[in-house]
Amino acid sequence: MYSSLNTVITALLGIAVATSAQQLDPIKNMCTRFDHRSIIKNNTIYIDGGIQTFRDMDSKGNPKGNVTIGYNENLIAVDLSQSWDWKTNISQRVIPKKANPRTGSTEPNGLVRGALYHGMDADDKIYMWGGTTSYLNTSFPGWESPYVPIYSLWSYNVVSSTWDQYDLTLNVPHRPSSASSAEVPELGLAFYFNGELDRGSEKDSGIGVNDKMFIPGMIMIDTQNQTARNLSTNAVVGDLPRTRGEMQYVPGVGKKGILVQIGGNQKRIGNVQDEGVGDLIPMDQIDIFDIASLDDPSTPNGVWYKQKASGTEIPGGRLDFCLFFAAASDKSSRNIYLYGGRGANNVFFDDMWVLSLPSFTWTKLYEGKSPRFGHTCHQVAERTLLTVGGIVDFNYSGNCDWEFKGVGVMDISTLTWGSVFDANPKAYEVPGVVYKDIGGTGIGNATKTVPTAGYSSSALAALFHPPQPKGKKVQPGIIAGAIVGAIVLIGLIAAAIYLQRHRIRRFLNGEPDATAEIGESREVKEIMDREVIGELDGQDKRSTHGGFLAGWRESKRGIRGKIAELDVNKNGRIGDERDNVAELGTETGERRNTGPIAELDAKNDPQFAVELDAKSKSLTNVNEMEASPPPPVALKDAKKPPEEGTFF
Repeated sequence: MYSSLNTVITALLGIAVATSAQQLDPIKNMCTRFDHRSIIKNNTIYIDGGIQTFRDMDSKGNPKGNVTIGYNENLIAVDLSQSWDWKTNISQRVIPKKANPRTGSTEPNGLVRGALYHGMDADDKIYMWGGTTSYLNTSFPGWESPYVPIYSLWSYNVVSSTWDQYDLTLNVPHRPSSASSAEVPELGLAFYFNGELDRGSEKDSGIGVNDKMFIPGMIMIDTQNQTARNLSTNAVVGDLPRTRGEMQYVPGVGKKGILVQIGGNQKRIGNVQDEGVGDLIPMDQIDIFDIASLDDPSTPNGVWYKQKASGTEIPGGRLDFCLFFAAASDKSSRNIYLYGGRGANNVFFDDMWVLSLPSFTWTKLYEGKSPRFGHTCHQVAERTLLTVGGIVDFNYSGNCDWEFKGVGVMDISTLTWGSVFDANPKAYEVPGVVYKDIGGTGIGNATKTVPTAGYSSSALAALFHPPQPKGKKVQPGIIAGAIVGAIVLIGLIAAAIYLQRHRIRRFLNGEPDATAEIGESREVKEIMDREVIGELDGQDKRSTHGGFLAGWRESKRGIRGKIAELDVNKNGRIGDERDNVAELGTETGERRNTGPIAELDAKNDPQFAVELDAKSKSLTNVNEMEASPPPPVALKDAKKPPEEGTFF
């Protein structure tokens, strides 16, 4: 990309490669900044390294004179704890780099196209790894030639303002640049996918001035212990390693989240020719790394999957874009945003896209006329995108960044650009143009939850839609419903007992049946049996939800226990009436039960009958007093069991 650019810049573009007489400040004199690295830690954006162009200022602070090309050799901090407008009151400061007294090394130089990592939340450090030394202007003050990458991992403590460095050469002997990078802060793991070696990568590399060697592998750095492993990527790239793509960490998929690799270019191992943009990776080719697979001894390099993405439109192949992530509030969609980049034939992009998971659907959000590449971007404060740096083309002398403080602000829900950063915005909502493609609303409820052509493998499908675990706990609502139903049922059965007892008393005293106005007591009883006990039994026999049945069964046991307590009270009112009824049996020459009404059911003699001459009425079957209910009826609104499989 930048081979021979020094000659092009000086001869064709008229850039002053020598610094101006006055000291150039990376904030006050900024013209453009690109190929840097940035990260957010403790409500602050930290910007490290990168190529930067500067402009002199007159006594009134206005830019003047030629553009000077150089480097950002400091750490720049942008405050995010309070709202600001980058046009008027943004808060930025320069943090000088210092040598590490423990190793005796000089201060970390301003590398380009490396990575910056957040570290764990409880860790006060940020970490810098990878990158290369640019040769665009070797006369720029502070420029240093590449050094031997023994202590290639640097850290900066954001609390104590101290620098430190660590030796990773045992497992990672080289320091590549131009790789895809991502991080899992909660695990303290940082990843660096493929990349390239060039003459700026390390001292005495033996690589030619314009040569670029693509290398495979994915470096995994443990920021807790400052150690590293080199994982094989043969399963995903073979002998065609990649550079200048991007990788995004997506939490909540699988046991520990996934890494999603998108875009970039590829070149065969051993080919060191600078091919410019080269062979671009199609943007519908998505590679997924299951982080939890590293825990399996049988897959020490982890497991990669490939998935085909779809959409009404697919982004064009590109390099040097940025990615960031935002999920719907109900996690029904997890959205990877893509902004800008550059393609073949000097095509520069000003567009934004969303790759929505789990449907792997591309949606185009907008397209403008102000391209940007070589930038970084971050989702902050729920729904805000902050872009850092970037350039519109390779005309360094003619185009200073119109966002003259080097940051841009966008509301990613309404898709509107502005200059004001709101530290306390509204909650994120899925843009309307996105949920038009995947269904649902701004808060989620996506209805498209699988890829259009299906998943590439059942294992990948299970990663996004794990099987529902057995023995799932009953939902609190179901338990509460069973309790309420049991209480109502106790009341109804108590009322039924009272009516039966009242009918018996009136019948024995020769009084008219008090239930005549509403029909024969048996009809009343049948209605109650059918509507109450019948529905209970129907639920018992027909429902498929074990927890629901358990609640009802326990309720029934409780009810029966209460009735049993009444039954044993032979000296009470019900007991007296049972004895009275039993005495009637002696008028026909038989003495029936004098015990509880449960024994009066005549289960041992279903044909039992007593004739009553005085009223010319017959008690044809005492069993009618507690006749068994008719066959239960099925519940009309019986709920189906949950379907197998859970979703986002």
